[in-house]
Amino acid sequence: MEYIQWLTIFVWTPLLFLWALNWRYLSKYKKTFLYCIAFALLFSVPWDILAVQTQIWQFPQDTNLGIWIGGLPLEEYLFMIFVTFLISTTTLLLKRRFERSPDFVEQQ
Repeated sequence: MEYIQWLTIFVWTPLLFLWALNWRYLSKYKKTFLYCIAFALLFSVPWDILAVQTQIWQFPQDTNLGIWIGGLPLEEYLFMIFVTFLISTTTLLLKRRFERSPDFVEQQ
């Protein structure tokens, strides 16, 4: 259960907060989020499976729910999906924050 608690505190809670405040802006980027998550899974799943099989790292049974898919605990897939979602969300919000307006660019 430690893994789920960690995801809740450090990933899901910030995501909920950011989306609650920026729903209208972020909802315009559905395809962007899907592409980012798809690529993250495409590259991360094989990497993690290889790392577990070669014992580079492991997931102790008492720290997760015990639901394993393809050699990885469910929480690891949730991590890959939602951390990518959080990073994409943060990046888009930073983009909006620091984006230069067309009027500013023309004046220079």
